Amino acid sequence: MGLVFWIDQNEIATKLFEKVFKERGLPFYTISSVSDFSYLIADLNPELLVLDAETALKDLNRLKQQYEATEGFQGKPVILINALPGLEFISNVIGEIKRPINPFQLPDQLNKMTIDL
Repeated sequence: MGLVFWIDQNEIATKLFEKVFKERGLPFYTISSVSDFSYLIADLNPELLVLDAETALKDLNRLKQQYEATEGFQGKPVILINALPGLEFISNVIGEIKRPINPFQLPDQLNKMTIDL
C-alpha cells in the first residue's frame, strides 16, 4: 500500500493509527484540518485519502474550493470516516469506515478497500 493521507481532528486516535502504520513500515501522513492541505496532495502524491466527515464539515467551503481547484484531488480515492450529509460533492469516495476503528486492523482494512483500484 502506498502513502495514506489521513485528515482527522481526533489527534489522539490519529497518533495511534500513525504508530501502527509506521511499525509496519507503511507510509502514513496526517493533518488535523481541511483548511489548507491541497498542496500536500501534489507534493506527497498519496495513494489514498482518508477524511473524517466531522473534520471536513468544520471548514466545508474551504474543502470544496480545494477539491475543485487542486489537480489530482478528484482522481485520488477517498474513504470517509462516519460519512455525513454535505460531502456528496466528493465524487471519488470509494468507501466508509465507521468509528470505533480498531487501529491494529486498520492497515488491512484499508488495503482490502483499495485492492481493486
